[in-house]
Amino acid sequence: MRRRNSVQAVRNAQAVDWVKTHTLQDLRDLVNEMSGLGEDVRDISQLLVDLSEIDQSLHADTYEIPEVCEQAEIAG
Repeated sequence: MRRRNSVQAVRNAQAVDWVKTHTLQDLRDLVNEMSGLGEDVRDISQLLVDLSEIDQSLHADTYEIPEVCEQAEIAG
């Protein structure tokens, strides 16, 4: 049991390190490559969907709305 927990902790640490230096596009590319090799990527694909949704929600208020930009330019 301890060995299994140790191995999982190492895998988790490696995953965290990978995420720190890669983008969502890198993960998409990895999923496509693994899928092409016949690997089961359902869990990773769901993770990618979840991460993409989180990313979108974090940046939702930073997207420019064209009408607002036009009105600001006209007013300014």
